Amino acid sequence: MLPSSVTLSYSGRSFTFAEDADKVLKGKLACDCTKSLLIREYCDHDFPALKCGHEIAVVSLVEMQPVAYARGSERRVTQPRP
Repeated sequence: MLPSSVTLSYSGRSFTFAEDADKVLKGKLACDCTKSLLIREYCDHDFPALKCGHEIAVVSLVEMQPVAYARGSERRVTQPRP
């Protein structure tokens, strides 16, 4: 599954991280208890483990697309001649 970029907001602070979309979408954004664990794991190890509730807002959840390159589209970087 593709990674997702997730941004959560709590008490005026924003926390953004990337995670596999399957992991994030399988219930981990349903409640503050699991959202606070995601923040602790990816952003702030000192963030408090919150009880169930709805204080942490999901600001964005974006599935990232892989970058596709057409054959031969890579650019070659050269150094200027002296």
